[in-house]
Amino acid sequence: MNKFIAVLVSCVLMQGCASTLKIDPQPLDGQQEIYQEGVEAVISPKNALVAIRPSTNTYSSEDRPTFVVSVLNGTESSFNFSTEDIQVFVDGAPHKVFTYDELVAEVKRRQTWAAVAAALNGAAQSMNAANAGYSYHSGTTNAYAYDNYGNSAYGYGSYSGYTYNAAAAQQAQATANAQTQANMQAIKNQTEQSLNSLSSTMLKKTTVSPQSWHGGYVTIAKIPNSAQLHEIKVVISAAGENHEFLLQHFKVEQ
Repeated sequence: MNKFIAVLVSCVLMQGCASTLKIDPQPLDGQQEIYQEGVEAVISPKNALVAIRPSTNTYSSEDRPTFVVSVLNGTESSFNFSTEDIQVFVDGAPHKVFTYDELVAEVKRRQTWAAVAAALNGAAQSMNAANAGYSYHSGTTNAYAYDNYGNSAYGYGSYSGYTYNAAAAQQAQATANAQTQANMQAIKNQTEQSLNSLSSTMLKKTTVSPQSWHGGYVTIAKIPNSAQLHEIKVVISAAGENHEFLLQHFKVEQ
């Protein structure tokens, strides 16, 4: 019971370490502040119109910051647009912007390690199942004997051994196999969901035709010392022009 309490307390403390963070766009000269889906966004109008906003009003320090970036091609020529056209600086230092391919590779790596863990767990369950048919028995015996002349004798002994129940072992093995297969299928389903989500939401390299919109989610690396106030600068290149955005990153006081 003490061990259970210790684990429970540890989990509570770990959850308590997570902070609620916020990214607040700061409109610069010539930019316009609007709201998209209840979240503050900033629009920079030039030959191409570029909009940026946090994906949510607040997010957990356990997660990575994510933005929604949209571009409207107001020129007469097409241009390609992707995360390669987005630069992020935190307090003046270059900051990691993840590409769509990097995020896909990360999901697949997680799938691989999860499958390895499930396989190891399945092997352990299979070994336990192989031993499930064995039962250990032990005990003691006492014996008394008398002859026709009134003499008596006393004997004492002990016994131990194993018995094997093939049906029990087979049932345990079937249960272990079914659990391993279920774990593998759950990992596969989770991976497919994650990949589908990335494909439908993340910004991917696309040719933006004249008078057309394109956009998606952009994920950056976690902000170091996230509980402190930070200045985030995002520079987005579209139609040969740079659009600079300023955002403040800070911890939300509970």
